[in-house]
Amino acid sequence: MKKLMRRLVLLGAIAGGIYAVRSYLRGETAATESVQMVFDDGSIRSLASNTAEGREFADIARRIVEIGL
Repeated sequence: MKKLMRRLVLLGAIAGGIYAVRSYLRGETAATESVQMVFDDGSIRSLASNTAEGREFADIARRIVEIGL
C-alpha cells in the first residue's frame, strides 16, 4: 500500500510538471482576476479571467467600476 501511494504521488508530480511546462510553452498566463456571481438561491459561480467567459464578465465589471455605479 505504501509503495502504491509513493507511485501515485510521483505520477501526480510528473503530470503536474508536464501541465506546467505545456502551459508555459503555450504562453498561457495565470488568472489575475476572478469574477464571482452569487445567485438568488445562494449558489456561487466563479470564473477566472483567463477564460473566455471570465474575461467578458471581468470587462463588464471593470466598466461598471469606471462609471462609478
